[in-house]
Amino acid sequence: MVRTVWRTAILGFLLLFATCSEGSAAYVGDRFFPSTLATTVPTPADFYNPPNFVRLPDTATTPTTHEIDIPTTYERLVTRDLGVFFTETFRIVSDVNRGTRTGFDNLVIGAQYQLYTNPEHQFVVSVGGTAAIGGTGSSLAAPFSTLTPTIFIGKGFGDLPDSVAWLRPLTITGTAAVAVPTESSTSASLGTIDSRRADAGAFTSLTPVFTGATTLSETIYPKILQLGFALEYSLVSNEYTGPNRTGTRYPEGWVPLVEFTTQTPLNGPLAGRTTGTVNPGVIWVSRYLQVAAEAIIPIDAHSGRDVGARIQAHLYLPAIFPDLKPMFGN
Repeated sequence: MVRTVWRTAILGFLLLFATCSEGSAAYVGDRFFPSTLATTVPTPADFYNPPNFVRLPDTATTPTTHEIDIPTTYERLVTRDLGVFFTETFRIVSDVNRGTRTGFDNLVIGAQYQLYTNPEHQFVVSVGGTAAIGGTGSSLAAPFSTLTPTIFIGKGFGDLPDSVAWLRPLTITGTAAVAVPTESSTSASLGTIDSRRADAGAFTSLTPVFTGATTLSETIYPKILQLGFALEYSLVSNEYTGPNRTGTRYPEGWVPLVEFTTQTPLNGPLAGRTTGTVNPGVIWVSRYLQVAAEAIIPIDAHSGRDVGARIQAHLYLPAIFPDLKPMFGN
């Protein structure tokens, strides 16, 4: 009942926002920053990601866990520099012991503020973060909330001299965050603890805790340092729509890219062990939307087995609804 009320309230909130939603295209100077898949682009904008497909690499633990995620994201600009977004993810998890389980993850609410922009040098810095709200998901979701303050940076290299003109299409974006759970640990009788993915931030202590005749196992929820980095080679052309009243420009073209993500627990039994993925792929950008695909390759044996994949569609709401405006400001 509580989860139904949550989702009904959020849907109404999004519909209210959609009636007055507008955003600037993700330009910094003459550089267009497309939406990346494994990391977050540093420019807030109005967009909608319909349900996308993420097939994660199998876990490195035994028994091996297979997971498919189907996330949906909506972002809306409150002002030209401040955006708020919401993400719901439907998870399909299976292993040989427990079979296939399905359900929603916790609702994620986030914000991003474009703090500094240098159009001449195509440089941008944003700050923000997310809150995964505990209790809004199914039994597959963590029972607690996780707060993740984040810094976002982006740089295009269109300002380079003619001698290295071939480097001008390069774009680099990066994120740095710390995921902080609202609970640090839980204890349960051995054999009753639910196994979780390492990248979800749950780690089971290898040392049992004995209290009288009862054997307990402590599950640690550590703070996790999350780093992301994207290297793009933009083949996008920045065109104008023609002699309309706004002079709006729009991009079109291919963007090959590779993204890197890492997670490092800052405390707990696995403190200091870095896991992560390398994510090569390509984005096609057009006036109204972009579509993209990436492979998900674990960086080592602790990060997962085999290769996963992401497929994403991303709708540019300002291009689809050109007369809509931000809630505040122009």
